[in-house]
Amino acid sequence: MSDAKEALVQVRKQVSFEISEVDIRKPGNEKWFDEYKYDVPVIHANDEFLLWHRVDVAETVAKLKAIETSRK
Repeated sequence: MSDAKEALVQVRKQVSFEISEVDIRKPGNEKWFDEYKYDVPVIHANDEFLLWHRVDVAETVAKLKAIETSRK
């Protein structure tokens, strides 16, 4: 398991969220490859950029909680 996936497991223990993994190398994902080929992993939440390069558990939890709060 990658470091990012391991970190997201830790994040999920504190904040509920759904995840969709996209392989930017697969056909049909050229847009994502062109945009992020040097910046993986990239995390989006609610179709908006959240973070890239590494998943800091505390930072990701804080950002997801802020999104959750703003939706209420």
